Amino acid sequence: MNYRGIIIEESLKNPSLVKELASQGLLSIVNQEVEKVEEAHETPWLEQWTCDDVEISEDKIEEAVQLLSQSIDTEHIGNWYCDFKNADVHYVVFNNKIFKINRKSREDYSAMREYALSIGLPEHQLPRYDGFDLQQLADFLIEAKKQTYASGDEAKTTSSREGSNDYHYESALGEERIAYHDTYFGGVKFMGEEVVYLGEGAPKWGMNYRGVTLRPDMSEAAMDAVLRPALSMVGEDKEVIPVRGPRKFERDGFVYEFKVEGTLEEFHGEETLSKDGELIYRNVCDGGIIE
Repeated sequence: MNYRGIIIEESLKNPSLVKELASQGLLSIVNQEVEKVEEAHETPWLEQWTCDDVEISEDKIEEAVQLLSQSIDTEHIGNWYCDFKNADVHYVVFNNKIFKINRKSREDYSAMREYALSIGLPEHQLPRYDGFDLQQLADFLIEAKKQTYASGDEAKTTSSREGSNDYHYESALGEERIAYHDTYFGGVKFMGEEVVYLGEGAPKWGMNYRGVTLRPDMSEAAMDAVLRPALSMVGEDKEVIPVRGPRKFERDGFVYEFKVEGTLEEFHGEETLSKDGELIYRNVCDGGIIE
């Protein structure tokens, strides 16, 4: 399982190292963004941060993190780090110090954070134990979605924003509170957002969506009569991640279809409804982990 993470080129003794590692096949650069340095960055000797979103294969991760650990700049500041993770393991890489963390272990994260604080890193900048793995997140999403809009009779909660429709569901994950909140606006043309929180107000996962009914004679109630049964099947089709409905569902001449790419960490999907071969509804969604 591949690892993803961000490397700030200016945090390295040799800023071109990322490109060199890419040319050697040790990592791939998925995206690059350049940020103008501001006072809040606390790096006045730099004019910009070059942030590389990279992917590293499982068979290359050990070699890559070793080279990066030996290359972190300590001339100007001693508290740079970079980190890379997949669903199971989280590497946090400091100057000549590497933590290989089991993402299910609170103790592993505590040891890393204790070390980071000892070398002067601000607590708010450090990776945290997030309290659940992707399977736990999937299980909770299935439960939460079945208990809210998809149920058809779950009462809405207080609007969180002017004109919004809101659903809320929460449960416990070990000793932590875990909560799901869905906010949307509109009816036959709508947009909304779902967020999963862990603990007290810490957002961990989210999804945005925008849907349009393409036939003016189709009411919101008529659409709900097909959409709710489809969405109540969330999680039953193991071939798709549990963010909407199954790949295909048919009822009363309507055909519901959902196509999605990615995992719960990062995904993009589209659901459609057709009637007698005519496309009458489309909804696009995307989302993933929040950090």
